[in-house]
Amino acid sequence: MSFTQKQLLPGEQLIALQHQHLIVLLRPILLNIVVAVLLIGLSYALSHYWLMLFCLVPLIVLLWDIVVRSRREYIVTDRRVVRNEGVFTTSSFDAPLDKINNVFHEQSIMGRLLKYGRVGLETASEQGTTIFDFISHPVEFKNCIVRQREMNKNSPAALGSGQNIAQLLDDLARLRDRNIITPAEFEAKKKALLDKI
Repeated sequence: MSFTQKQLLPGEQLIALQHQHLIVLLRPILLNIVVAVLLIGLSYALSHYWLMLFCLVPLIVLLWDIVVRSRREYIVTDRRVVRNEGVFTTSSFDAPLDKINNVFHEQSIMGRLLKYGRVGLETASEQGTTIFDFISHPVEFKNCIVRQREMNKNSPAALGSGQNIAQLLDDLARLRDRNIITPAEFEAKKKALLDKI
């Protein structure tokens, strides 16, 4: 279920496709090593070499985790952010760029060293916040989403009609009235919007 050109909408472009960091495979790899050492030692001690067949169980778990990781994709297009996941049963989450209110990332010290972390999207939908865990290069992925969101907001399609600009001016005025933005910021944004007409 890899994200393919068939899943793109007409005129939509794929900007970034990201998977989880390899750190998600650390636990099954360590499990394989521990089980293999224990079973090999036990097999030699008891002279029952058939016990080594049980090494296949954690190996199957590792292979399954590799497949799951390869099927979990985080995608940014020029119109939306998509999360695809699942092997037999698949699921997909789409967030249009214009519906994303906030994008954030979190990284632990280990995450900063190994370049993995968490990226979150806050949308206006019922789902609220969507988290992408253990994503590789979270800062770059977050910046990619923000960049595409800003480009989407400033595109001629988004700003092409006077009605859209009027709505945006009303929204800006409400932000100014609630002291979320300063009057100077309001005037600067207003001027930028009016210049696009």
